[in-house]
Amino acid sequence: MLLTEFAGNAELKYELGENMKRGTLPHAIIIEGAAGTGKRTLADIIAQYCVCRADSGRPCGVCNGCMKAQKKIHPDIFYADGEKKELSVDSIRNIRSEAYIKPNEAPMKVYILSNCEKMLVSAQNAFLKVLEEPPKNVQFIMTVKSASSMLQTVRSRSRIFSLYPAGVGNAVKIAEKRFPNKDIDEIRHIAEICDGNIGMTLQMIESGGEEARKLAEDIFLAATQSTEYALLTLTGRLAADRNFAVNVLDCMTEIAADCMKAAAGVKVSSHTANDTAERYSKKRIAETAENIRYARKILNTNVNLNLFCTWLSSVLRT
Repeated sequence: MLLTEFAGNAELKYELGENMKRGTLPHAIIIEGAAGTGKRTLADIIAQYCVCRADSGRPCGVCNGCMKAQKKIHPDIFYADGEKKELSVDSIRNIRSEAYIKPNEAPMKVYILSNCEKMLVSAQNAFLKVLEEPPKNVQFIMTVKSASSMLQTVRSRSRIFSLYPAGVGNAVKIAEKRFPNKDIDEIRHIAEICDGNIGMTLQMIESGGEEARKLAEDIFLAATQSTEYALLTLTGRLAADRNFAVNVLDCMTEIAADCMKAAAGVKVSSHTANDTAERYSKKRIAETAENIRYARKILNTNVNLNLFCTWLSSVLRT
């Protein structure tokens, strides 16, 4: 994918495109945004630009460097993922040392560090040393849900690009191409539920996730409006399938994030978030978000789903 094909975020694309034309790309970039907004896709486009061998119009998308980048086999593009625990202090020190070695075949070396909210403070401090005295011909790209989770010293030495949902129209257009046999009205409905977030829209269609989103909203509302029995009944539906439970918790994570925005006075399209923000204090919303985050982590273990559902019901009512 080229930058012009990246959906939405017009101002960001303009600034980034101008940097590419002038060859003034910052040596360190932080891409922040919610899950599904295209952080990794944008990081890949920037990486492709860095290894492109065209004389102009980079990235060209057709040269050997671009083709290898698209296939993720380019020897000068390196990946590290916080979800896979690849952003430890030792890993960052290795990156710091290797960054000073000349590229194998491209004009630049690129390091894509994903899910940097998982990077510990000690690892960020180790990374800071290479950001303060960056080697020539090296591009660092970090993706993170919120740049505020990273040290100020790291943020101040990087250019932060903030991604937002591309909009319902763009989400429908892309989903329609991906799922040509899917009813267009259903696609639009799912895109609206996902607030124009392309990644979430595609994931929901692929996993039949509309049911998961509806249950997540019902659980949120039940936590403030219903009896303990009603909430326990709703959370009990998660016991049927672990993957379905994961989808519901992921949807609840997004709703919790919208709740926090709504509580802070930011306009959001989610009626569930707006309603919950009116009923909960900011402290309660933050506690609920943390409980959901912890619950999502527990699901990665071999926890008994029936016990998990009972526990989740209790913490949401606390």
